[in-house]
Amino acid sequence: MGQSICGCTKAKEKRRAPIQLTEKEIRFLLERTTYDRVEIHEWHTQFLKDCPDGTLNKKMFLKQYRKFNPNGKPEKLCDHVFRAFDADKNGFIDFNEFLISISLTSTDLNYKKKLEWVFNLYDIDANGTIDKDEFRTIIEAIYKVLDVKQHSFKNVEQSANDLFQQIDTDKSKTISLEEFVKACTKDRYLLELLAPSV
Repeated sequence: MGQSICGCTKAKEKRRAPIQLTEKEIRFLLERTTYDRVEIHEWHTQFLKDCPDGTLNKKMFLKQYRKFNPNGKPEKLCDHVFRAFDADKNGFIDFNEFLISISLTSTDLNYKKKLEWVFNLYDIDANGTIDKDEFRTIIEAIYKVLDVKQHSFKNVEQSANDLFQQIDTDKSKTISLEEFVKACTKDRYLLELLAPSV
């Protein structure tokens, strides 16, 4: 692994005793990730090294995200990626949430689950559908990370509108999970456009 997870290794706060994984948690992660028992322990050790209290907050998450996207402006997208990682919506990412999201976004072994995760990234209000404003918000955030210049902004908006219409096959002005999965399954290039290196 080698990479710092959350960039908080220099934290001055008093370190607590290490948070141990229970056998139940290990089995839970074995069922929901692509990692084996040894890899889960390695990830956990690194996570606790960087985040001694066992949680990752939005500020630390953004700091780490910037390391992987130094040229773009990741703040907006990072907010949405953090929201998607934070499954229980408590404002922090715990180790289980972190590892499950990393596993889903870094492998195609469970392609449908990965697409559901990406769908949740776009579904900002968590109502089960993506409207045009939500879709455009995430597309614009992705373009900022990719450092698309301001003069291209109209192209970004047009691209978002075109993609939305392509995916919204029933013309309901919202995208359902089923439409999203179907569109990305038919055209893997579309998924790369919708979620580049999240």
